[in-house]
Amino acid sequence: MLDMFNRLKSFSLVAVSVGLVAALLLGSAVPAKAAGERAVKIGFNCAFTGVLATETVSGHEAQIDYVKWVNEHGGIDGIRVQARWEDYGSLGSRAITTYKRLVEWGALVTTNFLDTAMSAPRHKRDKISGVYMPGAVSSVLVTEPPWIIGSGSEAENYAVSWIEWFLEDWTEDHPLRWGAMCADLPAPRDIQINSVPYVLERAGGRVEYVGYEVIPYAGVIDTTTEWLRLAAKRPDWITVSHYGGSMVTIVKDAARLGIQEKGIKLLADHATLEESILRIVGKAGEGWYRSTLDPLSSMAELSGMKCILEAAKKYRGREPEDVTIPYTKGWVGTAIALEGIRLAIEEVGFENLTGEAVREGLFSIRDFDLGLGPPFIITEDKPYYNDYWYPAHIEKGRIVPLTDWRRVSRVAHYVLVNGEVRTEHL
Repeated sequence: MLDMFNRLKSFSLVAVSVGLVAALLLGSAVPAKAAGERAVKIGFNCAFTGVLATETVSGHEAQIDYVKWVNEHGGIDGIRVQARWEDYGSLGSRAITTYKRLVEWGALVTTNFLDTAMSAPRHKRDKISGVYMPGAVSSVLVTEPPWIIGSGSEAENYAVSWIEWFLEDWTEDHPLRWGAMCADLPAPRDIQINSVPYVLERAGGRVEYVGYEVIPYAGVIDTTTEWLRLAAKRPDWITVSHYGGSMVTIVKDAARLGIQEKGIKLLADHATLEESILRIVGKAGEGWYRSTLDPLSSMAELSGMKCILEAAKKYRGREPEDVTIPYTKGWVGTAIALEGIRLAIEEVGFENLTGEAVREGLFSIRDFDLGLGPPFIITEDKPYYNDYWYPAHIEKGRIVPLTDWRRVSRVAHYVLVNGEVRTEHL
């Protein structure tokens, strides 16, 4: 097992608004292309506004910053990178239009932070790969062959990994009682619909499932009913998969209702409860646990983190404590996309570069080491780049790792059978 440690202010609405304007202004500036200059294009389909912006803005800023950093260090073997972003406002229904504009502009690959804002069949039809950055691959991203690259394993595998961790220290004389709260989105619902029977079977009677509550994706102002309904079933653990502004409401409601004081432990998934949300919810976030796929800015000894911190300071004026997990996600996801382009150029040459060539490049990534933890590998059978996670605990507003890197238990993957996505257990 790799050694993670050796290898490697509360936001006001005004502050958020100012930061957003700055991001938009910086992101929209694309240097004029010099005559005869060779360049490749990457498109960022962004949630700069809307319910997800609490978490995604810093990720998009990192994407912009990574392109600047690459170009300042010679581009992709001397070839300049051009980036363009479009804002779909956290609304999947608007994301098709913004995606089309990026493709028409000439993007060889696009990125996104919301699974329902990515149309896998459209990516396949257009022969343009997509990189999905927050975490688990959901069923809506599946095509044959795959055209969407995820940052983490299939959703079902995280449920198994979490339960295995819960059980490691479980000494009670009754089965561990597990409940869940999730957004009305494909990835978190995949866990509840597809995972539970298999997780229970695999646990061999050591886990009892008490049920789950579905919370709307946007417009959430109160979750009292859902919390009390779950708490009444006396779970030992509740896993929560919700995001952005809605997650703020969920965390504050849990604190107001004293959910943890009832002896219930709370685990947020890897795409939420990061630093920007913790700064907003304050003490309400204390005591939560978090499933984490990414290194933290406090791990400054990692060579890759040093680059991230230098870029954040140079381009954003940020100190290490202000560099969030989404910033790291945006940096890594963009690095993956550009590595796919680099490998494509290496294979077919710049003059023959196409979306299909970039897809082949992405799926040929092997042992890509950014100095941020275990190297990344992508294959046709494993259409994502991160195989590891670690549990963390919220202590005095900080995310504190509890273990070394843990390999995600890959017990299932999604397959397409007669046009229908199915879960196949391995």
